[in-house]
Amino acid sequence: MKGFDSNKTTEFKKVESTTPPSTKNGAIDMFVCRLYKYHIENWEEEKKEILEALPAENLIKEYEEDIHTDYFENSRSRRLPRYADLIVDIVSPCIEDLQSRLPGGGNNKLLIHQCWMGVDNMWYQTEYKGQKHMLHNHGNVGWSCVLYVNYNPEVHTATRFLSPYGVGSGRGGGLDWYQPDIKEGDFIIFDSSIAHEALPNESDEKRTIISMNFQTSPMIPQKQYQTK
Repeated sequence: MKGFDSNKTTEFKKVESTTPPSTKNGAIDMFVCRLYKYHIENWEEEKKEILEALPAENLIKEYEEDIHTDYFENSRSRRLPRYADLIVDIVSPCIEDLQSRLPGGGNNKLLIHQCWMGVDNMWYQTEYKGQKHMLHNHGNVGWSCVLYVNYNPEVHTATRFLSPYGVGSGRGGGLDWYQPDIKEGDFIIFDSSIAHEALPNESDEKRTIISMNFQTSPMIPQKQYQTK
């Protein structure tokens, strides 16, 4: 498998389920909401292969959206795109790393199946100037991810995430947002239930991502993969 650059991976401290929440002056952090960030090695070579595999751009105007994507045609047919195996091959080392970081269950029983992943769906998405993807989430599928294929950090904005907790009690009704620092070739993984959006592309350069939903414990995936 290919695609994982260990020297450019964001480091996260592994948290076991037996580790108590951090406490300071009586304040307990009950939950952790993590985003895992990687960079694909040999990116220019991988990018060329990806772009050659993507289908012709298809402009979609549904649900107040105005973007180029193959999401609807594949999802409604319950099929994966032809480039699915290529993308999984490129990002699978990142998935393997994610699996190694996930906590175990009671009595050291793993809640996840090492070396297994199930892909529910996959799609590309391209936005030209003025186009965006409104706030949404992917439901309780498991994991969602974004691979930034055409992305210029000088003119483009990364995926913006909405905190499920707001800004905290006693601070009014404000919302709390998070945007990771992203460059082309980065790959992020996050909980599929977290709301997120793609802000309007304000540049003359198109912005392209590939996204998929997957599980690391058996549900009803479209296709199953061995990750090692």
